[in-house]
Amino acid sequence: MNILCLEQFSSLGGGQLCLLDLLPALINRGWQVRVAVPGEGPLSSAVRSLKLPIDILRCGSYTNGRKSLDECAKYAFDLQDLARAIRRIAIHNNIDLFYVNGARLLPPTALVGRLLSIPVTLHCHNHLLQRTVVGLVGHCMRLANAHLISCCNSTAQPIRPYVRPERLHIVYNGIAGFQRPHAIRSARPGRIGIIGRIESDKGQLEFVSAARLVLNEFPDSRFLIVGAPLFSNSDYLKKVMVASDGLPVEFAGWQDDIGAVLSNLDLLVVPSRIDSTPRVILEAFAAGVPVVAFPSGGIPEILKDGETGFLTAADTAKALAVRIADILTMPQAQLNSVVEQAYQSWQDNFTLEHYRQHVSDIIGQMCNPHGTLTVREGLPATEP
Repeated sequence: MNILCLEQFSSLGGGQLCLLDLLPALINRGWQVRVAVPGEGPLSSAVRSLKLPIDILRCGSYTNGRKSLDECAKYAFDLQDLARAIRRIAIHNNIDLFYVNGARLLPPTALVGRLLSIPVTLHCHNHLLQRTVVGLVGHCMRLANAHLISCCNSTAQPIRPYVRPERLHIVYNGIAGFQRPHAIRSARPGRIGIIGRIESDKGQLEFVSAARLVLNEFPDSRFLIVGAPLFSNSDYLKKVMVASDGLPVEFAGWQDDIGAVLSNLDLLVVPSRIDSTPRVILEAFAAGVPVVAFPSGGIPEILKDGETGFLTAADTAKALAVRIADILTMPQAQLNSVVEQAYQSWQDNFTLEHYRQHVSDIIGQMCNPHGTLTVREGLPATEP
């Protein structure tokens, strides 16, 4: 089977890391895989290290999250050229399946899939925020009669009405473990950190505001911000740095070795306002680092408050500071129990092997007994 994986970004965010995690599993199934990316960058370099062929698409650049009218018009203008390029790649390489790793490239891929009778699978890693985008993606799912793989129920919810129930699959992210779990130690005075791309939805400003409040009660605490802007400019980073002035906050930039970062933390904070299932939470589970997070998106699906981590009462800096203070004064035995349950949850549900097998099985089930792929006709039974 020949699979074309289409990716909408060239940088290495969470969705792109999930694609890189999956590619070896597809290769091990004996399938021929090639990857189409919007330009040269860290992702294309990582794909080439796997000795996979790459196609460069001219996708244009767009801001992450909500789109302006100008960007929507630009995207509509680019669609025709994208569809032509994807069609050319599919025909020249006898592609049997399109695996779309993000919604931006779904419309041209769905059109080509419909025209050439090539099955389409969309892997959705992020929430679709605008009604117009949801409608466009939904109708493209119908056009291609596509499968949807979603990283959580929350992310799948807007698209669910457009997809046949048997073609909707919830697959939580999986991550590799570390050589040994992070040693559980007292979180007092505490080295508290946030890890991830720096943008408003990830909550670095709320983290800094909470740090200022925590310091009133725990003046010896230290704070670490790990990450960089990936899909946007540095304006938000500048705001965070200004808000951190005078506080014991270290900016460590982007770090590839997350295990090493976690080994130096006593508490991980995930104050995302809109998120699916952040990989960093699962990495903290595997590293033995306690996590406190906003109860947004799919986070409550993977983190159970008081059992495998801690959720705030609201998505505010004040609520975050209160929960951090609770953890810093928590009996050590109680904190140890939470960390141990989180590690067990990772082992049972969120390993890299589990993720790879689940997604590969879904792709494999799209094959008929003779090894060729089929496309069922018809529309989803549920109307939006």
